[in-house]
Amino acid sequence: MAAPTAHPEGTVLEGRYRVDGVLARGGMSVVYRGVDLRLERPVAIKVLDGALASDPAFVRRFEREARAAARLAHPGIVAVHDQGRDPDGTVFLVLELVEGGTLRDVLRDQGRLHPAAALTVAEQMVTALQVAHDRGLVHRDVKPENVLVGRDGSVKVADFGLVAAAWETDPDDAGEMVLGTVAYLAPEQVTDGRADARSDIYATGIVLFELLTGVPPHGGGDGREDAVEVARRHVHHDVPPLAAVVGGLPRPLDRLVLAATRRDPEARLADADAFLAACRGVRIDADLPFHPVPPPPRRTGTGGSRPLRGTRLLDLDPDPGTDGARRDRRPPPPPVEEDEDDDTWEGEAWEEDEPEDPPDEHPDDTDRAGAGRRRPDAPVDDVDVAIEQIERRRARSRSRRLLTAWLILEAIAVAAAGAAGWGLGLPG
Repeated sequence: MAAPTAHPEGTVLEGRYRVDGVLARGGMSVVYRGVDLRLERPVAIKVLDGALASDPAFVRRFEREARAAARLAHPGIVAVHDQGRDPDGTVFLVLELVEGGTLRDVLRDQGRLHPAAALTVAEQMVTALQVAHDRGLVHRDVKPENVLVGRDGSVKVADFGLVAAAWETDPDDAGEMVLGTVAYLAPEQVTDGRADARSDIYATGIVLFELLTGVPPHGGGDGREDAVEVARRHVHHDVPPLAAVVGGLPRPLDRLVLAATRRDPEARLADADAFLAACRGVRIDADLPFHPVPPPPRRTGTGGSRPLRGTRLLDLDPDPGTDGARRDRRPPPPPVEEDEDDDTWEGEAWEEDEPEDPPDEHPDDTDRAGAGRRRPDAPVDDVDVAIEQIERRRARSRSRRLLTAWLILEAIAVAAAGAAGWGLGLPG
């Protein structure tokens, strides 16, 4: 039986965990504030989406990954306290409750961070990631929504395990989806679905770019741009200089972001320890002493009225929208003029003119009316080939499902007819 999509306040799971208000919603789960009635302590309860909870293979992977994540004891990683399955089919995790919000909440409130505060976030993120990588766990979906910020400015990485369980999907269906939020996907995740510790390094570099500029380098942060086009930019375009978006940032930060976001994994920073060492080098070179992370704004109401963009399965056949046209796609703003000798931070508050849209820097190989389908005369690249393979696998998968459903219905009809004949004393 599939788990329900919502749990009213006061629901008690497994006779122990009381569900209170919603904290966040994602594509794979809903997170509630809760209470462990046995230990009388506040907790966060992550309830899996009903469709996932009804998949026995997924639940087995989820439980295995939850056990692995529970062994990650580190102040920079959200602790996993328990994992359970309620008699009604609800599958859930019990997590450390972090009073505060997400890094996305901080970005919404601040716009972008002081460079020294951005480095503080990056340092704490990669420290936590190294602990996981040392245990053989790769996050695969590093993004602001999966980084929690406490009221005291502490930074904790969340959602280890859930992402890994979803990544290991059925081979027949693996081509249909690319797991992750497209704005932070490493090129190798787009082209062939593989991910390792260096993929987490890439995503952390993208997050750092967004903390410094207020926007991810290839777009997609607002969820309104064409996912295939954003993914294509990760594969074919380097991350632009920070000065293309914001002027006055210390140049050592550019070198750090570039080193973390090389498209070739072999050319990136080797691991999270190397990223941490590079961050500390930038602090010295750019004279950026420690700066605390600003706390997220206090939530109003239940905290669930504004869903967060959680982990989602990115369908590479994008919805063309009601008008048949692609979603609005905004290219990055043009480079700004800056003083060649100015390496200083201009302060925490600033105002900028709204830049005019420059010519498209990423020539479009797709027909806008076709919502992601390649024109016959467009050049073929790895992403196009991957998309075409995905479409073929999707068609085969749908055919198998339809055939299976038809056979089941036919078997039910035959059984029902036989039962009716037996009841009337007629030959079966």
